[in-house]
Amino acid sequence: MAKFDLEKVQDILKKMNFDAWLFYDFRGSNSLAHEILNISPEAHLTRRFFYLIPKSGTPVKIVNGIEAFHLDHLPGKKLTYSSHDSLDRHLRDTLSGLKTVAMEYSPMNAIPYVSKVDAGTLEYLRTFNIDVKSSGDLISMFGALWTPEQFEENKTAASALYEIVRLAFRFINEKTASGSALNEYDVQQFIMDEFKKRNMITDSDAIVAVNENSANPHYAPDEKVHKDIKEGDFVLIDLWARMNTPESVMADITWVGYMGSKVPEKYTKIFNIVAQARDEAFSLVKNRFKEGREIRGFEVDDAARKVIQDAGYGDFFIHRTGHSITTETHGSGAHMDNFETRDERLVLPSTSFSIEPGIYLTGDFGVRSEIDVFISPFKEVIATGEERQKEIVPILK
Repeated sequence: MAKFDLEKVQDILKKMNFDAWLFYDFRGSNSLAHEILNISPEAHLTRRFFYLIPKSGTPVKIVNGIEAFHLDHLPGKKLTYSSHDSLDRHLRDTLSGLKTVAMEYSPMNAIPYVSKVDAGTLEYLRTFNIDVKSSGDLISMFGALWTPEQFEENKTAASALYEIVRLAFRFINEKTASGSALNEYDVQQFIMDEFKKRNMITDSDAIVAVNENSANPHYAPDEKVHKDIKEGDFVLIDLWARMNTPESVMADITWVGYMGSKVPEKYTKIFNIVAQARDEAFSLVKNRFKEGREIRGFEVDDAARKVIQDAGYGDFFIHRTGHSITTETHGSGAHMDNFETRDERLVLPSTSFSIEPGIYLTGDFGVRSEIDVFISPFKEVIATGEERQKEIVPILK
């Protein structure tokens, strides 16, 4: 387990103008605190703990007397409590003089990924005259920033995904040309084998979805449940993976194809709308950084969603525009979302996220076009991997 970096946290607090960051947990309720504080998954936590990191000076651990050792790996002064009166005293002394304190809280639960502290605990802490603010942007700066080494390694993973998706379409073409039976699961397993060849890992198997299955954003075939692939079918492939090293970061793309030599207009029409929405969202991010203006996750979603709404398909875009990408497919940074949630977190330099608008016509087909974006430390907006998909692949051409 990596050593906790106090200097890094205090530097972030100063940049974000917080007096302190107060971590709280009860029986594993705050997974973000566990991750940031390097608390072992095997830790047997049955009582409340608090860990306060001031923007300068010595942190304070407030732990129950019967399990006072759980934060021993962290720097700071240890205060133990047993009764609620002693807990009150320690918190009152520790929070005295502080005004703006960050916690894993989201006003109105707007960002549930961040909202880990229960309402009763917030009510209790506010009796000590502190102003509790969301730690959402702090979490992004702590856990979602890529290192230069991660970005360099991601280039290999991103390029591999583009290569593999093209190989998957060729695999479908060759199997069909030979007269062999083929289904979604066959193609999915072809992709998974390609990951293994390149020493890549993923958290779940790729999505290969035909016709009406492509209209279900999280459909995935398995050995028992899958659909045959044949001429005239529409095919969606969503694949994500990273290099098999401890700190590598994910790449995640979605492409679509048609089982024929010429793509029918009904598919092309929907793809063009989705591709325009994707490109409008990317352009907004690029222009904001070029102008030196901040941008937040919900604004990126708005840009993509407006294109689809203006085309008359707003009711068929049923998920957010994109998600944070770290060592996990869905990372701890800002999501491109003003639909499922209103994500007001900043899009920060050295972070990555997907842009993946979609239109899903239930019972018929669905189109999603996904690219990954990285904001460099120098505020360059980079679409990772190769060129984004510009037209539906005619698989049998």
